[in-house]
Amino acid sequence: MLENIRISFQSIFAHKLRSTLTMLGVIIGIAAIIAIVSMIEGQSEALKSNLVGMGNNTINVVYEESSMMGEGFYNTSSYLSAPPVKDETIEQIRSLDMVSGISMYHESWSAPAFHLTHFSYPQSIGVDEAYFDLFPVTLLEGRQLTEKELSGTAQVVMINEDVQSELFPETSPIGQFIEVKEMPFRVVGTFTDKSEDSLFYGDWTEPKMYFPRGVWPLIEGFDAPTQIAVQATSSEHIQEAGMLAADFLNNDLSAFDMETAMYNVMDLQAIAEEIAAFNMAFALLLGGIASISLLVGGIGVMNIMLVSVTERTREIGIKKALGAKRHIILMQFLTEAIVLTSIGGILGIAGGIGIAKIISTIIGMPFMISIPAIIGSLVFSMLVGIVFGILPSVKASNLQPVDALRYE
Repeated sequence: MLENIRISFQSIFAHKLRSTLTMLGVIIGIAAIIAIVSMIEGQSEALKSNLVGMGNNTINVVYEESSMMGEGFYNTSSYLSAPPVKDETIEQIRSLDMVSGISMYHESWSAPAFHLTHFSYPQSIGVDEAYFDLFPVTLLEGRQLTEKELSGTAQVVMINEDVQSELFPETSPIGQFIEVKEMPFRVVGTFTDKSEDSLFYGDWTEPKMYFPRGVWPLIEGFDAPTQIAVQATSSEHIQEAGMLAADFLNNDLSAFDMETAMYNVMDLQAIAEEIAAFNMAFALLLGGIASISLLVGGIGVMNIMLVSVTERTREIGIKKALGAKRHIILMQFLTEAIVLTSIGGILGIAGGIGIAKIISTIIGMPFMISIPAIIGSLVFSMLVGIVFGILPSVKASNLQPVDALRYE
């Protein structure tokens, strides 16, 4: 076998250009498969990180009325009937070993913002002191809301760059006022949160404003938190931490005789499984398309091996005249086909990893290497050599010594 491999390398390097062109289809096919699988795994990891735990092991516990449960959205008016969350309950949740942080905050799209003749319709978020520990932002100008402002009713606001471009297209917003629900709010800082949404929307982000939670009743007319974010100590405890928090909160509801409402958490495991199933189906689809080039490469291998058999007919005749058996000749040419496609497979794997790394860096997606895909691609490239090299090898082994020696 080692002798056959040595002869195979000699033959391949004796015709470098021809061998390279022959391997090209295999290289492209393997590179495409490796790049596709690596990118899909990276996207899957990013999706799980952002959806399953919001990127920082955080899960939302959401108050739902029975009429809204299972609808997939939450009506703001349902919070008008929600009882306040007890401080003791929050402390119970915070004291859990698997919980590293908790934040109660509000979200709404019903508060348009105005400045002079400019108008914006952003997402309004009323935040508490712990919010920025769970959901940090990057300041662009000014400052973040202070602890005193967050615990009080100061009419101040932070806006992201999208709101800034809509309300203050030509001037700095710091120190200026915007009007929300006919009330003035002073802008103390601008921020960006592109990192949160870039996975789904590229460079596009939604307009956002951050208010102290204490002024939320002025904006929406109620102060029950619409979202309670619970941060787990690790990704393995996200679901459990959310469910325990929901149990504590629902115990409070029972004291208020709230039989038509409860706090719920998403089934993150189901979401993760759906993401994995979708990405697997997508990978199989794209991998099947990429495999077409492997088929073309295999046909090229068969063609070049048939040419090689024709060129080396006299060599085959001499070996047979000296006593070489059929299986020796067959294995020699079959080994050459396998070595040829294996080299193509190795180059394709290296190329696929390089392409995946470059694309991941450009679009800011996690770079993942799939070891099973690499091993599978190498084995598959060898199988291509066996399947498409068997016919030329059989043809070579069936040559008669007399006919081969007389071949010109």
